[in-house]
Amino acid sequence: MTGAEAVVEIFRQEEVPFVAGIPGSGVMDYLDVLYRTGAPRFILVRHEQVAAHMALGYAELTGRPAVALVSRSPGASNTVIGVQAAAVEGSPMVLLSSHVMSTARGLGAFQEIDLESVFRPITKMSVEVRAPTRVPEVLQEAFRVATSGRPGPVHVSIPLDFPNTEVAAALAPPSATVLGRLAPNPVALERAVQLLAAAERPVIIAGGGVTKAGAAGRVLALAELLGAAVTNTWEKKAMVDDHPLAVGNIGRGGSGSSAAALREADVVLAVGVRFSEFATEDYRMRFAAGQSLIQVDVDPATVGRVYPVAVGMAADADVALEAMVDRLKPAVDPAGHQEWRGRIATLREEWERQIDDMDYDARPIASARVVRDLRAVTGRDAVVCTDSGNFNYFLARYYPATTPGAYLYPAGAGPMGCGLPAAMGVKAAFPDRQVVAVAGDGGFAMTMQDLETCVREELHVVVVVMNNFAYGNIKLRQQTKFGNRLIGSELTNPDFGEIARLFGAHGETVTDPDALRPAFQRAFDAGRPAVVDVHVNPEEMAQATIDNWW
Repeated sequence: MTGAEAVVEIFRQEEVPFVAGIPGSGVMDYLDVLYRTGAPRFILVRHEQVAAHMALGYAELTGRPAVALVSRSPGASNTVIGVQAAAVEGSPMVLLSSHVMSTARGLGAFQEIDLESVFRPITKMSVEVRAPTRVPEVLQEAFRVATSGRPGPVHVSIPLDFPNTEVAAALAPPSATVLGRLAPNPVALERAVQLLAAAERPVIIAGGGVTKAGAAGRVLALAELLGAAVTNTWEKKAMVDDHPLAVGNIGRGGSGSSAAALREADVVLAVGVRFSEFATEDYRMRFAAGQSLIQVDVDPATVGRVYPVAVGMAADADVALEAMVDRLKPAVDPAGHQEWRGRIATLREEWERQIDDMDYDARPIASARVVRDLRAVTGRDAVVCTDSGNFNYFLARYYPATTPGAYLYPAGAGPMGCGLPAAMGVKAAFPDRQVVAVAGDGGFAMTMQDLETCVREELHVVVVVMNNFAYGNIKLRQQTKFGNRLIGSELTNPDFGEIARLFGAHGETVTDPDALRPAFQRAFDAGRPAVVDVHVNPEEMAQATIDNWW
């Protein structure tokens, strides 16, 4: 087989859901093989950053890699924002880039830069293949690296003359069949079990690592056994919010109830949690001297990095939680801790009152009303992909999660323009699920050209634009810290509903709160991609960043 045929065969064996990219001289051989074989699906996008964000969205939901296929330095360089987001989030992704002819390497050939070095700081592995016979070996290694340990992006650069060169190589088994899951250290496991068995006021913090490990069911099983309060980290919503033991998100824009539960806890179990800047409210979260913190994460470097731990456990979340539940069942009365369970119920009531205590009929439209009405027309398994912006605080607070891990935002990287492409990646792999992208006007405009991709590829995502005619986060800072001296923060926007219609999508613009729910319903019923441009109150941003009073 040729190098290109080997590459596509590896994609097939790895069950890659789609390959997204833009054609260029270095990728033509791969595209021809994809055409001849018909799988995996190739999705032509309008900018390479969209390809990377599509792969990121898919990985965030499934824990498995998709592929971004790009040409030499301009194409590859355009993916950097998505690749670094995947690195921060621990999301598997395979970036395959072309390179100049191997015989021209080092001569300053057209579009020649050292791509291997460009991507090394933001990937788990960045390598340029040096010989055509090594193409299959290196690419299969890339998939293993992307999905093992703490997942992350990998980059493989293949010179222009390798794809059509014959390679004689037996392919190794796909990564899913050779990689095991990291088990906890037995000593750490027993110490954690002892602390949890003795806990009177336990709290579990579920982070993005819970979603990637598929461990949401284990978290709830442990919480129900212990009578533990359950919180989500900022913008992850790894756990459902409608469970009786759930008390909301921690961090910026979260619930005061989650903060109260953590302050009152005697043992805190953090699973798949990095303790990011936003989750800890600028690292102001503190654990008291009498509290014991157990931290479980697949990445050993994460454990104990931000806060001292009573027990640190480098392990896959699902494996570790299963072991904890098995050992705790004989030692714990599942009907115990009635006083703490009652306190959790009170905290849930306070959280619900916090949500209800909002003027949803305000004009101009309140962002909380947008989120509430969106929740009313989306099903329990709907996937929400959010862009970067202050509106995320309202989503965190007013959009209760009803399916674990179906709320996606690469908060650690905060890339603007990621919402629509991430939703495209999810919809490409799960066409029967409702998939919503929520973006500000600034972020949406950065990638809205790929509405054309959505129409052409029949990716029926719904985009909700929270339009305040500004880079709202920047404007708020200029208003509060710089004497209202506004520069570079206000925008003159087109009618995004009309823009959508020009692309062939369904589009509406909403300025009346009572028109929101019908507009959202029409968007989901349209049978094509849709954009609802909502003009929200530009003065409400100061309400967004309410702290949890640590």
